[in-house]
Amino acid sequence: MIKNHCLARAISDAGFGELRRHIEYKAVWRGVTVIFANRFYPSSKTCHACGKIHDMSLDQRTMACDCGHVMDRDLNAAKNLDRYGLDRLDALRPDVKRTHESGKTGSPALALTA
Repeated sequence: MIKNHCLARAISDAGFGELRRHIEYKAVWRGVTVIFANRFYPSSKTCHACGKIHDMSLDQRTMACDCGHVMDRDLNAAKNLDRYGLDRLDALRPDVKRTHESGKTGSPALALTA
């Protein structure tokens, strides 16, 4: 993004490293898992419906796929990143099974906090 001369100054001033540090600090403080996507993950170029990756320029604001799915590029990227994070989070969690003991019911909230 720095290579784009129109955006370079604004992006350099934003201080993304400081933002990431704050997010990680607050996540540890609240006991939340934060998952970061690789900077080259094609979130805006991947069709949310079928998963096909398209070649798109930055000025193309709508993602139109061959499968018929048409969506705003940023909304499409947000949905892909949401799916990416949930998939990685599921991979990090242990396989929690409910116990079937007499008189005890398994609570999903209790099982995940243990």
